[in-house]
Amino acid sequence: MEISNKKINEILNKEHSLKYHDKSELIDVVWPDFVEVEGCILIKKYTEDNIKINIEHIIHQFGDRTGFEASESHVHMIDISKTFKKHPLEGLRFAKKLLKIWSIKLKIDFPEYEFILILTYHDDDTILRFHRLRESEEIWININNIEDFEEGIIIRKV
Repeated sequence: MEISNKKINEILNKEHSLKYHDKSELIDVVWPDFVEVEGCILIKKYTEDNIKINIEHIIHQFGDRTGFEASESHVHMIDISKTFKKHPLEGLRFAKKLLKIWSIKLKIDFPEYEFILILTYHDDDTILRFHRLRESEEIWININNIEDFEEGIIIRKV
């Protein structure tokens, strides 16, 4: 249970300028709201109240729900902070922590599902993405041949 008073709610609802990061609310990256839409688990962006997707179009464009999730549910570290653009290895270190946090959050929100989380690092950016593991669909990335990838990669199954 959580309760709050009117004063703190007024403070939290005030518009404010972002002090420590660029375009994204850092807390929304670290502890995102994950939502299920048409059997797909997506990151809810703070501007979206009601996410709707055309699943027939998604299947046509991406091949399956897994491909759509992996393409849609990701974040680039260089989009989180100018620091990560200047110091890509710091972005990689941050993404490794984020990988652990997202693993926990996905299992809290959707304990009945299994997920694949994929962290890739290539030259100047780290990308963290995930998708739901489905018996009826292939995994988005071949986890048996990770040494064949040009970029650095970490794959976590939760």
